[in-house]
Amino acid sequence: MKYAIISDTHGNYPALTATLDDAKTQGVNEYILLGDYTYRFPWANEIVDTLRNLKPAYIVRGNGEGYLSNLISRKKSEMADEQTKPLYWAFNALTPENLLYLTSLPETMKISHDGTDIHIAHHMDLFYYSPAVEFFHTLEFQKKMKQARMSYDEYLACGREALLACPAALADINALPNGVYLFGHNHVQFYMEYEGKLFINPGSCGMAADWDATAAYMILECTNGICTVRARRVKYDLNTVADELINSGFHAYAPVWSDLIKMQLQTGKEYFGTFVTHVIETGARLGHTTYPVSSKVWEIAVKTWDMDSI
Repeated sequence: MKYAIISDTHGNYPALTATLDDAKTQGVNEYILLGDYTYRFPWANEIVDTLRNLKPAYIVRGNGEGYLSNLISRKKSEMADEQTKPLYWAFNALTPENLLYLTSLPETMKISHDGTDIHIAHHMDLFYYSPAVEFFHTLEFQKKMKQARMSYDEYLACGREALLACPAALADINALPNGVYLFGHNHVQFYMEYEGKLFINPGSCGMAADWDATAAYMILECTNGICTVRARRVKYDLNTVADELINSGFHAYAPVWSDLIKMQLQTGKEYFGTFVTHVIETGARLGHTTYPVSSKVWEIAVKTWDMDSI
């Protein structure tokens, strides 16, 4: 059985179609999708229509789908904040059927093949939250790449070393039952095997942050209880996608975000998260400790943002 593991499309429909086309050439039998399907590119409905017709497929929600759920009870008058406009755009653009589909997806899922359990979720606390292994944070990856460029193999080796060198993380790993663990969320492609556990992050299909602008996904092949993984990167026409983004109603609605998304699309570098960090740090310097920040702080952050700092 061959599974295509896809995560974090973020509304980038051309990237998803290119990835699905590549998966077909690789003889994929089934699809596993790990969440965050919309809200950074203007093709929300095209993405969801594709998901709903993709079979056989196992599909879970990400934090982005959780954000959409939270907006259902919000007043329309609250949806003008520049800081959250990409999310509001997706919320308003989605058809009622597609919004219901996304917000009804399960957060986790487990499937079995030939006695191997495959655990499916958008993120794993082990890699991001508890314990906090900084190596797997996207901004930490960016810092390391600016200091000295790592090859993909070097990243895999360093990630494994960082995880296993953390006693709390190692204890959590040892406590897990054997099986395959699929997760996305940080937009950096990674996998490792340890003591009967295979951990797979396919990276971001639609908005990579690992300094490679191609669409990322993984192929998981399980035969007779043995599972192997192959990393895939798919080229597609980035310039055409960037032009369509900038000429879309999405750009007119959220120009600051669109410019950031365009830069990340074309470089594979973490513009989006770096800018959010800049906004939060600007707020902290001005005594604003929550996010979203005030309109005044936002304006100052936008004016003081250096796009060339990445």
